[in-house]
Order: sequence, then structure tokens, then C-alpha cells
Amino acid sequence: METTKFCLVGAGRTGLVHGRNIVHGIAAAELTAIVEPDAQTAQRFFEEVIECRCFPTLGDAISGAEFDAVVICAPTFVHKELTVTAARAGKHIFCEKPIALTLDECVEMAGAVEQGGVLFQMGFMRRYDSSFREAKSQIDGGKIGEVMYVRTFTRGPGLPPDWACNPETSNGMLAEVNSHDFDCVRWLTGSEIVEVFAQAGTFKCPELKQRYPLFYDNAVVTLRMHSGAIATIHGACPVSYGYDARAEVLGTEGLLEIGSLRSLDVERCRRDEGIVSPQSLSWRALFREAYLEELRSFVDCIRSGKQPAPTLEDGQKALAAVIAANQSIREGRPVKVTYQP
Repeated sequence: METTKFCLVGAGRTGLVHGRNIVHGIAAAELTAIVEPDAQTAQRFFEEVIECRCFPTLGDAISGAEFDAVVICAPTFVHKELTVTAARAGKHIFCEKPIALTLDECVEMAGAVEQGGVLFQMGFMRRYDSSFREAKSQIDGGKIGEVMYVRTFTRGPGLPPDWACNPETSNGMLAEVNSHDFDCVRWLTGSEIVEVFAQAGTFKCPELKQRYPLFYDNAVVTLRMHSGAIATIHGACPVSYGYDARAEVLGTEGLLEIGSLRSLDVERCRRDEGIVSPQSLSWRALFREAYLEELRSFVDCIRSGKQPAPTLEDGQKALAAVIAANQSIREGRPVKVTYQP
């Protein structure tokens, strides 16, 4: 049986994760090329994953290498251009979050994907995490009754690259850090976000606030769902204690808690130390299996012709909520969530 050949676009932190999974985790997949203009980043990838052909642009890779699909791990502001280029060349697309900078870009991406007749999967890996999937199954099975409230948050230990700290090139921390949370709220409730109210502050990185006036390192968003449920999202980056991604779902008949601070389910107790348990320090470790499972699913869809999930529209709806939340921060008022279908 032939393998599905991949080109990885962007060989940085997330690219390393996906590259390792393609090379070492999926028997039916093969990495034939990477697109990485930075020589040092490419060399690190070759040393840690595998050496393969490297191109400065996706266009060059399309002309010079054979592959069936691309995995986009490049900065947000080039996602639209890369998606359109790949779709026009007939390449299937796996795109990391956030999907794009604007909703107009999403519309152009959707048109290119449809015209190219290719598959598109959004990189919301929490939908493939075993704990989140079990919670979703219990919610859909009525185990906690009707969902009344969802609380979810993501807190990152270190700052992302500089471009991601500038809201003009990233849509801010709510996009870069909390896109997963906006998607999780929609997915867990089975309902759409209709209104948001957000407040933000800069507590850890005042120097970035001076460079980028719209920068914030903490944000709280209250969401109203179409079902009537309410939700809150908290984002913070950087935090000093580790990587933290958890959720809570309150239903009319019970409560679900999803995720843990612990990297291992082990506690040590001493008189002089108290109770000690190792915390999770990296998103790469906490969601290791989820990253692998989402790419396995994508490969299965390419080979079977099934439509992948999450979809481009899921990415677009999360972005619409992020944009509305940023508007709410600027204007100090609730904002309705709208997007172009």
C-alpha cells in the first residue's frame, strides 16, 4: 500500500512535533520535503527528525518535490497564501491554528479548497485528546444533563515568537494561545457562540505593551451560546508554573472536570516537603498523543476520501469569536459574533 507523502511548511516548534509524528508515528505517511527559509531552523529539524529536501517557498517545493499534502506550521499571517497555493496545486491541507488573520482570508481559503477539490483539516488537537473526547462522549450521552456552563483556559509557560506577540500580525494571545478554547467551547456545548465580552491586562510583559500598544498577556472572555449556555475562557502567557490546559463543564445533572496540572499521576508526601506532584511543563508533552491522533485521522481521510474534522469552518468560527473578543477589549462592551459563511 502506498504511503501518503507530506511537505511540512515551517520547521519550528510545532513543525518538529508534526515532523516527528509523520516520520516515526504513522506507518502510512512519509515526509518528502520541508519548506523552511531559515537555515538554522532547518538544520535543527534535520538533526532531530530526518534529513529531507528543503525549499525556501511552497511554490518551489511544489515544483521540485513529490507530495500529496502539506502541514502548515508557519506564522498565521501567511496561512491564507499557503492554503491557496497548496489547494491550486491539488495538495490536501492540514493547517495549524489559528486559521488566518481575517474572516475575508477564510472565505478565500474556502473557495480555493473547494475549487481545488482537496481536503482541509484544522489543527484543533484537543478534539483528539482522550480526556476531552471522553468528556464530549459523556456530554452527548446525557451523563450530566443539559450543559449550563463551560469554563476553559490555556496558560502557557513562555512567550511565543515575536510576530505572535504583535496583535497586528497574530490577533493577539486570544488567537495564538486560546484558539483551542474557543473551539472547545463550541464543540463541548454543541452550540454556536453568539456574543462575547472580554477584558484584558498586561501584568508580566510591560515592555511588549510599549512595543505593541494592543498587546495583552492575560484575558478573560465571557461567552453566550446559542443554546443559552454561558462560558468563560481565560488566557495567560507567560505563566511561571508550567503549561496548563483544563476545562470544566457544569450540567443540570452533574459536573465534568477535564485535564490535570500533573504530568504524571504520582504524588510524593514528606514532612519537610508537603505533597509534591510533577507538573506539566510543555504543550508538546501534555498533548503528545492528541497531536499524533489528529494526523493519523487526516491520513485516513486522504486515503478513504472522508471529510476531515475539525473543518475549515470550525477554524473560521473560532477566529470570528477571537476577532469579536479583541473588539470587545478595545471598546469595553459586549460584541455579537458574526462570520461570513
